[in-house]
Amino acid sequence: MGFQLLNRQTRPITLTNSGVKYLQGLEKIESSYSALLSESIKYSKNKKQISIGINEVLASRLLPEILSAYKQGFPNKSQRIFIEENYSNALENDLLEKEIDLHIRLLPIFSNKISYQKLFKSPIYLIADKTFLLFKKNNHKILSVETIDREKWEKMKFIFLYPGSGFSRLVDSFLNNHKIIVQNSFKIRSLETAANLAYEGLGCTFIPSFYLKQNFDSSKCNIFKLSEDIFSVQLVIAFLRDMNLNEETKKFIKEVVKYYKNKK
Repeated sequence: MGFQLLNRQTRPITLTNSGVKYLQGLEKIESSYSALLSESIKYSKNKKQISIGINEVLASRLLPEILSAYKQGFPNKSQRIFIEENYSNALENDLLEKEIDLHIRLLPIFSNKISYQKLFKSPIYLIADKTFLLFKKNNHKILSVETIDREKWEKMKFIFLYPGSGFSRLVDSFLNNHKIIVQNSFKIRSLETAANLAYEGLGCTFIPSFYLKQNFDSSKCNIFKLSEDIFSVQLVIAFLRDMNLNEETKKFIKEVVKYYKNKK
């Protein structure tokens, strides 16, 4: 090759600087090849495939349940399903560009080109530390919030999510609508990380019901359930209004909608 990959004078044998760069180059080639292969599969016209977009916040908790619901409806069917994880705004653009068939997401949807089927509505919970004025030490119960007293909310240190996800937009909208100004404690990419920080008493954050822990350390945090009239989220499965969906995609939608309807 014209250069040395290994340094054999060390124990154990190590890579030289050239070897490290060569290995990094191979990893990039492998990654590019995998991405190209995925895209080729994704856009194959001869294959009855379902391509689904979902953001990481929802995927980590809901995707196994959703795919299992589909598989239970068609246990003997071998169906290729392509999953794309990204931010909601990027996935909405992919749906509009017909790069994915379905988008599992939260409302609202503003584009009139997109239609949807409802899956379920989730209540919202606030995990609050001692900076929240309604915090009560050693309170083991989940408390209900029916009204918003802005003065009691404004001094809390809040854990924000980076912009891009549907849930982060809903949280920002809630705070703006109620004119609540909070202190920025952390800014986190993952909702699960934000929730775990809040459970440890390191700030306050909102979570959907599927991130709720029934057993929590009440010396570190309290949990408040917000009235659905104040704050809730609606999960839907979205698709293009004028798109002629193939039969496999229609079956997927029907089975997942039926699963959550029976689950209520």
